[in-house]
Amino acid sequence: MKLLLIAAIAWYWWRVYSLSFNPNEFPNPAYAHLVWDRRANRSFVLGAAIITSSLYIFGLVHSLWILAVCLAVSLVAIVFVQPTLIGAIITVRAGFTILKIKTGMRLRSPLLAPFAWTYYLTREDRKQALADMKSGEPGK
Repeated sequence: MKLLLIAAIAWYWWRVYSLSFNPNEFPNPAYAHLVWDRRANRSFVLGAAIITSSLYIFGLVHSLWILAVCLAVSLVAIVFVQPTLIGAIITVRAGFTILKIKTGMRLRSPLLAPFAWTYYLTREDRKQALADMKSGEPGK
């Protein structure tokens, strides 16, 4: 059961990380906003379920009605906490960028960014990005 909780936490972190990208920066901003809204609206439910299941797994809550109350409270809490998590990811990435600029290191996109970007690209944009990666010439 704890392994399932760890997998859910990793999945939630990935969803929050993918929400930290600006939908306006993609080739089709309308499609990217649609995907971003859908991911944002469903991610907080996963976060609340993680909190509630953690309480149950670690033996802090035993009754079903208390679990239901915890889920309701967690839903409200995650609605306010999730934007802070997204902001924290953006701030950390910006801090690393500033640090790289100050130390003279080469700037590049974040390591996991190409995987997160695929959610916001249409099928045609994905094909074009794949062709660009193979040719080594972005934007052609």
